[in-house]
Amino acid sequence: MIRVAVVLGVSALLGSLFLFGLLRGRPDRDIPSNLLGRELPTFTMPLYERYQAGYGPEFAIDDHSSKPQVINFWASWCVPCYTEAPELEEAWRNHGDQVLFVGIQTQDPSRRAEGRAFLEQFDLSFPNGFDDDSAIAVSFGLFGVPETFFVRADGTLAHRHTGPVTAALLEEMIAELQP
Repeated sequence: MIRVAVVLGVSALLGSLFLFGLLRGRPDRDIPSNLLGRELPTFTMPLYERYQAGYGPEFAIDDHSSKPQVINFWASWCVPCYTEAPELEEAWRNHGDQVLFVGIQTQDPSRRAEGRAFLEQFDLSFPNGFDDDSAIAVSFGLFGVPETFFVRADGTLAHRHTGPVTAALLEEMIAELQP
């Protein structure tokens, strides 16, 4: 009888914690970054084949530092990443001449086939590469995916957003990046 009571008590506690997690609010939020206002780390990453004709086999962020940037970290297993992908592509199509968009597959080692399928599903036309050892993610202080960094033309971080981005957020942040 005591075992049943303990099992029921533990189950009720775990159920309560699960319910709290579901009801605690939106998963996207702004998390302060120690890099805010500072120059972001530079990086070079291998690109997926579909982008190599325009950018080469590797993408070095330093080679594209003359304009503002939207740097998005994603993973093939990340459900919110699937939600935001069409929003990012639309913003790129609308602002790609003024703002560079870069996608980085991270926390997803050796899952290139899944990454290719993700890129093809949304027909993402802005450069995307992979960070198999998560070194770029670590240098940016990533908490998880998706995360998006809005970078001024001078290379300093203007804003960091954790969670899926929306069209409204992208428009607001891109407007702030413009001189």
